[in-house]
Amino acid sequence: MGFKKFFIYLKALRVSQWIKNFVVFTAIIFSGKLLDIDLFTQTLYAFFIFCLLSSTSYVLNDIIDYPYDKKHRLKKYRPIAAGLISLPEATFIVFTFTIVSLVLALTFSIQFFALSFIFILLHFAYSLYLKKFPTIDIFTISLSFMIRTYAGEVITGYHIPVWLILTIFFISLFMASVKRHAELITHG
Repeated sequence: MGFKKFFIYLKALRVSQWIKNFVVFTAIIFSGKLLDIDLFTQTLYAFFIFCLLSSTSYVLNDIIDYPYDKKHRLKKYRPIAAGLISLPEATFIVFTFTIVSLVLALTFSIQFFALSFIFILLHFAYSLYLKKFPTIDIFTISLSFMIRTYAGEVITGYHIPVWLILTIFFISLFMASVKRHAELITHG
């Protein structure tokens, strides 16, 4: 695989969106344990698991939206819609990333595995059905941020106050609402 194909895969995995997964660090940041090497390493490992899960959901979403993305003025340049990654390749990525990330999640604990499993199920349901309903769409996005936050708590064992969880929920709800509103104005 050449560099060009490698970067095409990175684009399909939407690596630029991995920043959203930094919310798993909330527990160690607000407990003052960010510099604890063991906790930082565990949280970083959890961050990468959620990056794999997020990329899985993006690729699945692009597979499902393939017929529509091909006709969209901007989305037609996404690797799957542009034909740079075939549907069988994309399906293989979804299958492989789902299995690998869930197996890695299981190495932590049953609780972390359960959160990871719920996260990927939520994103699969979102891609297949929930995104069609605007209100459910933005609440699903917010719920996915809360799952990531709680996963950081499960990994570290440090409790996140309810006010902070609610703050994350409402900030993500606000961001999702603004994004959808902008898309509505821009694309109709």
